[in-house]
Amino acid sequence: MRPKFLVYCLAAICLVFGWKGLILTEDIESTLEENARQAESSIMEIGMCFDWYGVIIVDSVVKTCNGVISTDEMIETLQEERAAKNEYLAGYKKDITVDEIPYADFVFSQDEKIKIYVDRLIKWAKEDDLKSIRSSIPIMYEMTDPTIEAINNIMDTKMYYNEKQSGLLHIKIENFMNFMILAVVLSIVMSICASFSKRCH
Repeated sequence: MRPKFLVYCLAAICLVFGWKGLILTEDIESTLEENARQAESSIMEIGMCFDWYGVIIVDSVVKTCNGVISTDEMIETLQEERAAKNEYLAGYKKDITVDEIPYADFVFSQDEKIKIYVDRLIKWAKEDDLKSIRSSIPIMYEMTDPTIEAINNIMDTKMYYNEKQSGLLHIKIENFMNFMILAVVLSIVMSICASFSKRCH
């Protein structure tokens, strides 16, 4: 009875390993999908901030100075887009990796400076002071250009981090699957040995 009992035990072990392996694999795959979604959302949020610093502010100033849009339109654009940027930046702050911190801190610092600058733009626009708006263009680029560069670094870092994490999780899946296969093979070998042992007796 002992060999037969051993076979049953080994079969049960194989079943447990298979069940646990399936659950673990599904959990890791779910984690991979969730990480990918979070990374995509975070990149989208900081990417929208990129548009604010690198496109909207510059575009509004240049178009106003060239008479393409009115000062009222400039004010409306800056106020609406800044409110949207604030939401995106707040969302991004919830998902910052360690490697991003130097770039993120720089962006947050620049954001405070750019806020003051945009407040001045709005003030000048309300006063139809195109001369002040035009003369501020060099300062604008001095603030926005390094901010854009930092955001590019953030997005590159996020993509690298996500790829790295995905790679590590795939390795974990592969290692566990190899372990599970080894356990099943050993169980089969032991079952065969147990069967032979029973015949010999």
